[in-house]
Amino acid sequence: MEWMRVDGWLLLQASMYFVILTCGLITSISSGLVRQDFGGTCVLYGNVNCTTANTTTTVGCVVFGEATSICVFIIAVNLLISVLFGIFMCVYHLYYLIRSRTLIRIVFQLWLKVLLASSVISTLVTLVSACMLTVGLSKWCTGVESFVGPEEGHASLCSMTQSSNWLWYLSDNEQPVNANQYYDLYVTAETTCWIGTCLWLLQCIAYVRHLVKDRAMQRSFQDDLFTIDDLDTFN
Repeated sequence: MEWMRVDGWLLLQASMYFVILTCGLITSISSGLVRQDFGGTCVLYGNVNCTTANTTTTVGCVVFGEATSICVFIIAVNLLISVLFGIFMCVYHLYYLIRSRTLIRIVFQLWLKVLLASSVISTLVTLVSACMLTVGLSKWCTGVESFVGPEEGHASLCSMTQSSNWLWYLSDNEQPVNANQYYDLYVTAETTCWIGTCLWLLQCIAYVRHLVKDRAMQRSFQDDLFTIDDLDTFN
C-alpha cells in the first residue's frame, strides 16, 4: 500500500506536535479562567489571610496576589510556543510526511539543526512555565494549609477550599469572587504543561536521532536523494 511507505518517525513527530498544541491550549485556557475568576489577580505564589465567623462554618479569605506577569508569562508561553508554533510544526511535518511516500530520505531534508535548536528552546521555556505552575500552586496551598492545618495534605486542602463554604475576596474589592473551580483548573494546567514539556524533550531526542542517522547515511551514499526504487540498493 502506498500509505505504508510514509516515514514512521515523521508520523510520530506530527502526532506529538498535535498533542503538544492540545496541551498548550488546555494549559492556557485553564490558567486564563482562574485569572479571570480572581478578577485578573494572579494567585500563584500569592498569600491568603482567612477568618472564620463564630456563628457559621463559612470561611472568608482575602487574596494577596503576586505580579500578574507570572500568569501572563505562563499563558503567553503556551499560546505562542505550544499552540501557534506547535500548529506550524505539525503542518510542516505532515507536509513532509506526505512527500515521504515517494522519497525515502525525506526526513533528512528537514532543517534538522534549526528544528533541534527550536525544540531545545521550546523545551526550556515550557519547563520554566511548568515549574512556575507547580511551585506557585504549592506555595499557595502552603498558605491555605497554615490556616486550616496540615492534617489532610495539600491536595485535599486546596480542593476543599473550592466548596461554597469558602468565600474569596480580593484585597481591593469587598465583593467575593467566583473561585469554585480554581484548584481543579490549575491542576489541569499543571498536568498538561508537564506533558507538553516531556513531549518537547522527546522531539529533541528524535531530531538528535535524525542528525546521527543522516551523517551515517551521508558517509555511505554520495547522492543527495534516493527514491523507493533505490531501496534494494540501500538495503
